[in-house]
Parts: sequence; structure tokens; C-alpha cells
Amino acid sequence: TRWVLKCPQHLEQLPVLRKVFPDATVAVTHRDPVDVIQSSITMQAYGQRMSRKTVMTTELLDYWSDRVEHLLRACVRDRAAYPPAQSIDVPFRQLIRDDVGMVERIYQKAGLAMTDTARTALSTFATEHQSDYGRVRYDLKGQFGISPDELRARFDFYFDAFPFLRKED
Repeated sequence: TRWVLKCPQHLEQLPVLRKVFPDATVAVTHRDPVDVIQSSITMQAYGQRMSRKTVMTTELLDYWSDRVEHLLRACVRDRAAYPPAQSIDVPFRQLIRDDVGMVERIYQKAGLAMTDTARTALSTFATEHQSDYGRVRYDLKGQFGISPDELRARFDFYFDAFPFLRKED
């Protein structure tokens, strides 16, 4: 039996996961925290517009910035809970650029064979769902009063721990 767990909150639970699933292979997805935060707070702000007279932009920014920082500090602190033989770092943009190749690397790390059927299904799904969703225009400075660079500076500790993220663009 194989479990597949996909939840950003696992970043703060790596030692617990190791204790419960000692033989697991863990794929740790890394995404620019600014992208994560601006997506989260923009979505929350859209939701608030439907039910409130005033959108709580400061509170949204503060909460999600703190929450993401907490998750990433735990990840930096505990990343070694799973040794390299049982874990792989997955830069989000690499996953987006070459989803099949990245999934193949994850399978290989887990000691699993990537079948032609699985490869074809993954490629087909990705091809058929490329434009399912429209693009969201983010304006952190205009909507939330902070520039992407100002917010990103808060996460230097994360980029220092995973320097390959600075080279993604």
C-alpha cells in the first residue's frame, strides 16, 4: 500500500511524518513564497468582497505572511528529518516546465517504475488542462501595500537554505 500526502502544512510536520511513515519517500515542493502569499491573499480578498463591505487587506497580508513564514522556517529547520535517499526537493517552476520529467525523478527516488501508461496519462492530462483557468493579475503594492521585493526579503532565510530557488527564473 502506498500513501500519497499532498499538503503544504506537512512542511511543519516533517519529524512527525518521519515517525509515522519511517520508510516514506518525501517530495518537498518549493515555490516562491511571494507567489504563494499573493495567490492566497488575492483569493481571500475576492471572497471577502462577496460578503463584506470592507476587505481586510492588512489582516490578510499579515496572517498569510506569518503563516507561510512559520511553515518555511519549520521546513528549513526540519528538512533533514528525511535523508537524501528518501527525499527529493521539487522546485515548483521545474515541475511546471517539465511535469513528466519531474514525476519520473520522484518515482525513481521512490524506487518505482514509471510505466508508459502512467507517463501517457500524465502527459494527456497536462495537455488537456493547460488553459482551463484564466490568469489572475496580481497587484501586491496596489491592493495590499507591499511590493513583491519587500515581501520576498522577509524570506531570505528560505532562499539561503534552498539556493536553487534563486536560480529558477
